[in-house]
Amino acid sequence: MPGAEGFPERLLGRSIGLYDIESLLGKGGMAWVFLARHNTLHRPCAIKVLCPELLGRQADSLDLFMAEARAAASLVHPHIVAIHNVGELESHHFIEMEYVPGCSLEQLISEQSSLPLMEVTRYFLQSCSALAAAHRQGLAHRDFKPANILVRSDGTAKLADFGLAKKLSREPATRDGSLTGTPQFMAPELFKGEHANQQSDVYAVGVSYFYALTGRFPFIHETIAGLAQSHADQPIPDPRLFRKDIPAEVVAITAQCLAKNPQDRFQDSVALLSEMQRVFSGMRDFPTLVTKALAELSVDFTSSDRLIVATMRLAEGRSQRVHIEVCPAQLGESRLIRIYSVCAPIDETYFRRALEFNATMPHGSLAIQDIDGEPHFVMLNSYLQATCEPEDIRRSVQEVARWADDVEQMLTGRDDR
Repeated sequence: MPGAEGFPERLLGRSIGLYDIESLLGKGGMAWVFLARHNTLHRPCAIKVLCPELLGRQADSLDLFMAEARAAASLVHPHIVAIHNVGELESHHFIEMEYVPGCSLEQLISEQSSLPLMEVTRYFLQSCSALAAAHRQGLAHRDFKPANILVRSDGTAKLADFGLAKKLSREPATRDGSLTGTPQFMAPELFKGEHANQQSDVYAVGVSYFYALTGRFPFIHETIAGLAQSHADQPIPDPRLFRKDIPAEVVAITAQCLAKNPQDRFQDSVALLSEMQRVFSGMRDFPTLVTKALAELSVDFTSSDRLIVATMRLAEGRSQRVHIEVCPAQLGESRLIRIYSVCAPIDETYFRRALEFNATMPHGSLAIQDIDGEPHFVMLNSYLQATCEPEDIRRSVQEVARWADDVEQMLTGRDDR
């Protein structure tokens, strides 16, 4: 077995077995990763080589390295870095993996002061779908963190390093208080020596999501002991303290992932993924969502980030303006998409007819709202953005326009709105 001296430099630029070793991609505590080219298939690949020094220091490291590699190879998923082969070349034990051109999510976070909310959530949806595939097979990742989420230039995220580091370093702490894992992402129970599992994976997702959204960790301390205490005892911070545009639904997800008691978290990434998919559907870009809804209608509209005004063309040459807006959520509440159209100014003589009309409406309601400082009757409907589809908006815009025009015509006989 070759020694650690001169490793990895002695591999660079060499052809070893089926692989031409081109460059060093990265290193960790247990292995080095090289960019290589498969000289038979003529494709790039990543070769992860077990550090020779670890072989001499930890007797079972090879068995664990290979056993975990085979387990990870059983996971075939579009958002998991594929493992193609395991073996030994010139006494170097290696794993051949899919090469993912791009960078890690950790690098993206470091390079950009603030990643777009939708972009961050898309990366986590993809990586959580990968983690869910592992959890369905009874596997835990054991080292989920942004450094292990690889992002291609086309925006595809792939989860790497399934359980290798944690398997090879099963002891959470040594006598001198140092940790062999990644302390910032460790669940409270791991600091106490409990084994990593699917619920500690969920906790790591929560820390990672919080970090990707805000650029800071939820718990910070200068010492390992202090960090362990913080994870165990400190209240979970609200990420909106550091970034204002985070929806309440996302805050709720991070809070449940970071629950101190494992039983209070999502029980696995399958449950977490389901909730993230629900929330993601409500986080679509608002103008894009509404534009899609209005695409098949005969309308003219103006738009901004939070308000779209559509002018519906109705029968007999009449028209009606419909306002579609997204309302900021209060703490613990979901954002609403509010659809309304102004009918007429308030007049006491209109109240009886307005109430009678309101009682006949199958959807929405007639309400009173200040418009330019004056009270008006408005036709109103609303939806939770988390569950709203373009078809809901399309149907509601048509109904609100029709009903508002009917009210305006009934109350005033005009077509001013």
